[in-house]
Amino acid sequence: MRILAVDDDPIILTLLVEVLRAAGFTDVVTAESGADALRAIDTTNTAFDCFLLDIQMPEMDGIELVQKIRGYKAYEATPVLMITAMSQRKYIDAAFAAGASDYITKPFEIGEVHARLRLVSSLAETRRAGGIPEHHEEIATDRPVDLARRVKLHDVDGFIDYLAMENYLLQVSRISLIGMRTFGVIIPEMKRVLAHSTPYEYESVVADMAEAISDTLKPQSFFAAHAGGGEFICVLLNCNSFDGDDFNHRLNETITEMDLHYSNGAPMSLRAVVGDDFSLKLKSPKGVSQTLVQALAAAEMVERQPQRKEPQKSSLLQLFGFG
Repeated sequence: MRILAVDDDPIILTLLVEVLRAAGFTDVVTAESGADALRAIDTTNTAFDCFLLDIQMPEMDGIELVQKIRGYKAYEATPVLMITAMSQRKYIDAAFAAGASDYITKPFEIGEVHARLRLVSSLAETRRAGGIPEHHEEIATDRPVDLARRVKLHDVDGFIDYLAMENYLLQVSRISLIGMRTFGVIIPEMKRVLAHSTPYEYESVVADMAEAISDTLKPQSFFAAHAGGGEFICVLLNCNSFDGDDFNHRLNETITEMDLHYSNGAPMSLRAVVGDDFSLKLKSPKGVSQTLVQALAAAEMVERQPQRKEPQKSSLLQLFGFG
């Protein structure tokens, strides 16, 4: 696995290279600034499989650098691990919003670095073997997911990869999950869309649904991810209560206004189903991952329930003109 490590501190950079070599990763290129890193990317003959970036650097910090890396078509899905001594939640939020895949704090634990990079190496080998298309992501969860139906959504505000979402919550759980809630969104008709569309058309519809979710959630602070098929997971970052019925209504209004059609001109007639929301407060790292699965399951349960009937007006109310 070929790694580009970037840190403005040459001592930290040397230490990092030694840690990587001890873990068996010897193909490492180093850079001491964001500009040097971009030059290395532009001039390399062999693509990088992973990036390790320090956040706090002069002129171009790691958050700006990861945004520029994501601008390369070849590196839209390449793992980017942020390495920094800053553990405040605002820095973690900014790193993942910019496109980071994971986050490691300094002074880093060698065992943790080894474990993260082994997972990255496994994903890189699978991609090279053709097991995972570059625009799809593998999810580390007990929940079965069809990888062929997972779509990258880096261009949609607030959307990150599912695995990055789990890594983000793992990092934040060590600080504070107060004010964070999660819920799932299901688009039941997505299977039909997949059956009657080309892969490009299907991915375009998934992106449209993500845009609808993002636009409806704004101006709240949130992260969201495509969980495969017609399923999406949302995490509100600063929210003590959430009106799911109101959000469901506004989301479906947004989808209707999109007026989506198949390539043959037929209307798609899509709708969204929003599940119950769950607080992430006081959750353990393992509990956080389980809660994401629970949120998606709750949305599926709502989707399976029969449509609720409107309550009947009583004859007494009708008599007085309220019916």
